[in-house]
Amino acid sequence: MDMKFGLCTAILVLAASSFAAGQYKKGSLEDKLIQLDKAWTFAELKGDKKAAAAMVADDYVGTTLRGEIENKAQYLAQLAPNADMVKADDYKVRIFGNMAIMTHRATVEGVRNIQFRSTHVWMKRGGKWLIVAHHGGQILPPLE
Repeated sequence: MDMKFGLCTAILVLAASSFAAGQYKKGSLEDKLIQLDKAWTFAELKGDKKAAAAMVADDYVGTTLRGEIENKAQYLAQLAPNADMVKADDYKVRIFGNMAIMTHRATVEGVRNIQFRSTHVWMKRGGKWLIVAHHGGQILPPLE
C-alpha cells in the first residue's frame, strides 16, 4: 500500500474544521464527537501515533480512498507528519445508544488538493468513544 496515499486517506476521513460543529448544540454528544474527530485529525497531521491509537479501537477496520481495507496496525504504521491543510464541513451525526455514525465532507489543500466524503462509526467502550470503522470516498468532478 502507498503509505502517503494511506495517510491522506486517514487524514481526509477524519478531518474537521472549527465551524463544522456549529450545527449541533455546544456540549451535545454530537458536538463532542465532532471535537473528538478534530483531535484525531490533529493527531494524524502531526503524525502522533500514540494520540491516534488512543482514539481507534483495537478491532478497527478502515476502507481507504483506493478501496483497500486496513486494520489498526496498518493504519498506525503509515502515519507521518503532514503539511496539508484540511477543512471539514457538512457534518451529520446520528446516535444509536452506544454507537454513532458520522459523515462529513472535507477539503484538502496543499500538497494534495482534493475533496472527499467520509463515514466514521464510533462506539462507546469502557466509557470512551472510539472509532471502530471508517470509509472514505473522493469527490470527483461530474461526468459529462
